[in-house]
Amino acid sequence: MEKRYSKDLTKGSVLKQLLIFTLPILLANILQQFYHSADVIVVGNFARDSKIALAAVGSTGTVTNLLINMFIGLSLGVNVVCANFYGAQDMKNYGKAVETGLIVAALSGVFISVCGFFLARPILAAMDLPETVLDHAVTYMKIIFLGQPGSLIYNFGSGILRARGDTKRPMYILSVAGVINVVLNLFFVVVFHLDSAGVALATTVSHYVSAAFILAVLCHTENERRLNLLRLRFDRKIFSRIMKIGIPGGLNGMVFSISNLTIAKGIYSLGDTVIAANSAAGSIDGFTYQILVSFYTATISFAGQNYGAKNLKRIDRLLWQSVAVTTAIYLFVFAFIAVFPRFFLGLFTRDAEVITAAVPRLYVMGLGYFIYILSDMSIGCLRGMGKSVVPTVLNAVMICVPRLLWTSFVFPLHPTFSFLYLCYPISYVFSSASQLICYFGYRKKEQKKLDSEKAAAASEAEPTEQIF
Repeated sequence: MEKRYSKDLTKGSVLKQLLIFTLPILLANILQQFYHSADVIVVGNFARDSKIALAAVGSTGTVTNLLINMFIGLSLGVNVVCANFYGAQDMKNYGKAVETGLIVAALSGVFISVCGFFLARPILAAMDLPETVLDHAVTYMKIIFLGQPGSLIYNFGSGILRARGDTKRPMYILSVAGVINVVLNLFFVVVFHLDSAGVALATTVSHYVSAAFILAVLCHTENERRLNLLRLRFDRKIFSRIMKIGIPGGLNGMVFSISNLTIAKGIYSLGDTVIAANSAAGSIDGFTYQILVSFYTATISFAGQNYGAKNLKRIDRLLWQSVAVTTAIYLFVFAFIAVFPRFFLGLFTRDAEVITAAVPRLYVMGLGYFIYILSDMSIGCLRGMGKSVVPTVLNAVMICVPRLLWTSFVFPLHPTFSFLYLCYPISYVFSSASQLICYFGYRKKEQKKLDSEKAAAASEAEPTEQIF
């Protein structure tokens, strides 16, 4: 049973393995994106005041990400550590990493829920969110944060499964949870008229459903160490290793969110229509971005197993083939959006003014994500190799600094929605160039280290000359 789901990513065709491994991740990420998009579609079409409800749902994403990105980074740390142990066939430590990771997930989820619930209003008020939207956004955000323990347990658990090459079961789980989310969205909004609060409640319930299923899968593992929720053990050494990889990744996400807060503040200054337009457009390009996220996630597990197996040349092939495949798929999908932008935006809102405001953002972000592909794949390979600090620092400097400078000094000269978003493709140019240089720098060091280890092993294997 387990062999049917688990995959050894250290052998066989890189391209074939990459596609087979990534497709379920892509489908799962699209389903996860559909959680949020279903919220937007339902309130945009069925809420009593659709523009206000749409603005409330769309205005909380940046703030929510600010609080949870650190812990999502830790889930990547768990994924890398588990993949390294799995690639090295060290099942004892793999089991310890699974248990430690789930303990971290549960504690992190409770911490985020408490902080998010009580900080929702102060943070949103500080962002100068319009009064017409503020109360709705606060309610939505509080309910969403109550679901974070379930969300993090699923994300950590799916990372553990991906570490051993299992990308299908996380997809199956999200399929079930996604259907529940959509049904409850319609039920709470259409029947009970709960608007933004209703879709938040539906999402929260679906988070706990996905968490329950992922734990059930981990508890019924056959080949590896079976998970026992009543006897979880915390391993300090493995936790330290998870933190070493995960904290830089989490800080990277937080720094992104901080820079995005300045962009969000610029959006809020442009009024309810632009806030709603940003929500609708963000839901569409959120789907296209999942192509990048999926291959990035795959490269982490793929590179993690091969790094554990000391197969560096295979990681090189992984980098270039992931860039090529991601680019081809992304351009194919985005072409439809570029040709029919109003059709896709019409799925999220019926307001013609909102649709008109959202179209330019789709084109600008489409260009930005295309540029960012090279950066994302380079970072994924680096993190799979356990290199997380330098990529984080580079992203903080090369992406966040240009955005902060743009929103502070350039945007005020021409305060329009599309002009504000030009800071994204500009910052992605700097990031892609720097991350590729970083990868080759680390790759060279790792090759020297591996050559030294081989030379030392060969020297020890040579018979010593004995003098009689």
